[in-house]
Amino acid sequence: MSEDDIARVVAAFGAAARRAKEAGFKIIEIYAAHGFLVHQFLSPIPNKRSDKWGGSVENRRRFAVEVARAVRANWPEAYPLAFRLSATDWLDGGIEVEETIETARALKGEGVDMIDCSTGGIGGKQRPHRMKIAQGFQVPFAAQVREKADIATMAVGFLWDAKHCEELLLAGKADMIALAREILDDPNWPLHAAQELSADEGHAMWPVESGWWLMKRERLLDKLGIR
Repeated sequence: MSEDDIARVVAAFGAAARRAKEAGFKIIEIYAAHGFLVHQFLSPIPNKRSDKWGGSVENRRRFAVEVARAVRANWPEAYPLAFRLSATDWLDGGIEVEETIETARALKGEGVDMIDCSTGGIGGKQRPHRMKIAQGFQVPFAAQVREKADIATMAVGFLWDAKHCEELLLAGKADMIALAREILDDPNWPLHAAQELSADEGHAMWPVESGWWLMKRERLLDKLGIR
């Protein structure tokens, strides 16, 4: 990308934020992870530039900072702005969490309110050998960024158990939990979670046309001792 290309794309981010506001959106998340353009600038693996946009950590971070600045200039101060980062590339010579913490601090200085802490997604189709998949395997990154960059974080990836998610929030490991694929699988996940966490009495949170019937069924099941 030439200097003009970069300026044009940064301006386009700002214009998109302005359209989002006009369309009635209340939150923006910039996707700067998983090999997308902002991540390509941030990571030393694809970024081989020798100008002010590459090389040092500060130079590689410059594009993300400029994007944040352009978006915040066109986004109301009262509305949240989040950045999704790959906290580590899981590859030798790539981004490590210490660098992401510094990036989070720089983004906070530009008005970013939250870091959505994902990982990986660059360097090829194969899963890096350092990436060990397990329930909540990316949570430690959200916890570190939250503590050391003093910014709100979102934990994401292989999180599905409501009680476990609640424990993460109560323990201060993150401020929000992302559950996109779990909710794709079960669109009623939030309602089931509310019941599991004793936050919904008698299916009161459900739409009345279905909640009433579910409440009646639950009472009958309890009375019969079926479950």
